[in-house]
Amino acid sequence: MKKCIDLNAPLEDHSPQDGAVLELFAPYAYALSKLMAEKDGAKNAEAYSREYVLSFIKKLRVNVGFLDKDGNFIAASPPLEKSLRSSYGKTYITGVNIRELAQVFPPEVEEALKKNLAGVSIRYPEVAVQITSNQTTWVTWESFPWFGADEEVMGIFFFCKDITKEKELQLDLSKLYSRTELLSRFSLIFSHDLIQPLRQISTYVSLLELELEDTLSNKPGVKDTLDALNRCISKAKEICKGIVLYCKNGDLTVNREPVTLSEVMDMTLEFCAERPDIIIENFTPEDLILDVNKACLLQLFQNLLDNAIKHSTSTPIEITFSGKYLDSDYYEFSLHNNGWCGNTLKQKNVFNAFYSNYADGAGLGLMICKKIVDAYGGKINFISTPEDGTRIDFSLPLFNEAK
Repeated sequence: MKKCIDLNAPLEDHSPQDGAVLELFAPYAYALSKLMAEKDGAKNAEAYSREYVLSFIKKLRVNVGFLDKDGNFIAASPPLEKSLRSSYGKTYITGVNIRELAQVFPPEVEEALKKNLAGVSIRYPEVAVQITSNQTTWVTWESFPWFGADEEVMGIFFFCKDITKEKELQLDLSKLYSRTELLSRFSLIFSHDLIQPLRQISTYVSLLELELEDTLSNKPGVKDTLDALNRCISKAKEICKGIVLYCKNGDLTVNREPVTLSEVMDMTLEFCAERPDIIIENFTPEDLILDVNKACLLQLFQNLLDNAIKHSTSTPIEITFSGKYLDSDYYEFSLHNNGWCGNTLKQKNVFNAFYSNYADGAGLGLMICKKIVDAYGGKINFISTPEDGTRIDFSLPLFNEAK
């Protein structure tokens, strides 16, 4: 038989893109080698078969490798060769044993190679490959034996695909699901362990008021104390409602309702009334009605006020609420205090979770504020300088009865 066969002819108009092509190619080449063995002898057949395999692999645009029976590379497709050079630092692939490429060689692949030598094809949808102590990649693995004359296994073909990004995304989704489930469970525990006792405290305060009803007029101090208790309980209930809303869906629940700003502002500023070292000026319209959730709005203003008081550097503490209409749909608030946040890096991180300049701060206050504003389609900005103090601008939707 003439040896003038064009080895590239079958690949001119076809570029294999999938490992399944190799499954089809292997028995074809094996059958061809058997035919040649009958005509020209086994040695010529194996030589032709090997030459064809090497030519075939060099044309592939997927990660394909050809190993000898000991696991040494005979050939690798260009994409695989490039990947091995960049990821493993191997300049020359030919002759390198595949087990040298990983710090810990995957036991699944080791088992696959053993079964391949026994004439069995193996496929794993995902295999973890520890390249170094700090780097792990994920690949799909498919390998099958390459037969020579007398059906003897002469080598191993393998196909692999890097699925690290897909695996990381899958792990991230799994973590997100776990956290969402944890939030849901927390919501139930929170409702039972905190909100229920608050209701009981409220009931006991009401009973105490009934018991002392005839004497309260003669004891103004006791009446003031009971009124303060009721206000604190009411405020705690509103905050708890907001937390439960947050936890149910793993994000802020945008339950819109018409909320009068003056009502929420009065509740927010109430606890500062007995502190002579705090001066608060409010220039926002009393008749302003927002299209938000009352519990979220109360939490937003309380967090911003707490942050302003905490970061004020002079005595008395001076805080100003003001704002302006952006258009018919949004109102922009400005909260100003005479403190300074610090350098630019700190200012960039103020809305990040768990970022705080204080040892006793959880770093969640402003992060929650941003989530609330974002949930209603608004924007929030933070500006702080030593000369002008700190200003936080944020916008919220106005209630439009026509809508």
